Amino acid sequence: MKALVNSELLKLRTLPTWWVAGLAMAAIAVLLAGWNSWQAHTFMQPFEDYLAGAVLTPREDMSAEQVASMRDLWETQGDPGRIAATLYTSGQVFGLLLAGVLAVLLVTNEYHYRTLTATFLAAPRRGRVITAKLVAVLITSAGLWLVATSVGLVVGGIFLSSQGAGLGLGSGDVLGAVLLNLAAYMVWGVFGFGLGVLIRSQTAATVTAAALYFLSSVVVAFAFQAVHDLLIEEDWVLQAQVLLPGVASQIMTTPGELFSGAPAAWTGAVVLLAYSLIGGITGTLLLLRRDVT
Repeated sequence: MKALVNSELLKLRTLPTWWVAGLAMAAIAVLLAGWNSWQAHTFMQPFEDYLAGAVLTPREDMSAEQVASMRDLWETQGDPGRIAATLYTSGQVFGLLLAGVLAVLLVTNEYHYRTLTATFLAAPRRGRVITAKLVAVLITSAGLWLVATSVGLVVGGIFLSSQGAGLGLGSGDVLGAVLLNLAAYMVWGVFGFGLGVLIRSQTAATVTAAALYFLSSVVVAFAFQAVHDLLIEEDWVLQAQVLLPGVASQIMTTPGELFSGAPAAWTGAVVLLAYSLIGGITGTLLLLRRDVT
């Protein structure tokens, strides 16, 4: 099995994909950590300074409800544990997509270069080959997480130290968010594996993975908010966003609530686990039975 896993990893290393992905992950993580640091600085100010910079309306012209709402936001977003966790998981926005795309490439490269038949001839027991591919997917996903987390720890640590704040590494919530972020990377990797088996075309599978990620993270989530604000003002409408893999990833790794009334972190973990099982089982069954000649 070890030889099969090494073989799958070698297939990635023989292409420039792995180091391009690593460099892209590091660069994006630096930018996102810098952006999150700037955002965190806003909420780490005294409330009066935050209020003066956040709104154009003078304090004396604001109603008590408006001030209370702004204070709630300042207290929530300025929580030290939330800030530290956000900084250390900064690369998630891009990293989860990259984990899925690398997994797609690990499978579709076999179709693209017509090497899958040779792979199964060299190792006739397809189950072992599929297991090796899944292990390789988990390793590459963990590698991307390690790059992004290392950058987040460095940039975040520098920022928090400059603000005279603690690093938060002794907090269970912060460490939990970082480790759950690892799980999210792996889940998106397994999901990408299943997608790569389902859609043989490398280009089509990659575009589909990107579209699913951004649609579920941004567009559809915005649609839920619009439905809640304009049509059905019920909490369950916003809570239903957890069914989207992109939103579930954020809910799982955010200490406290991602948004008002958001489901608990374990709910996001369950949803992602379900997507992982669907992707892994679907990909496994298709590769076991599909004619690859």
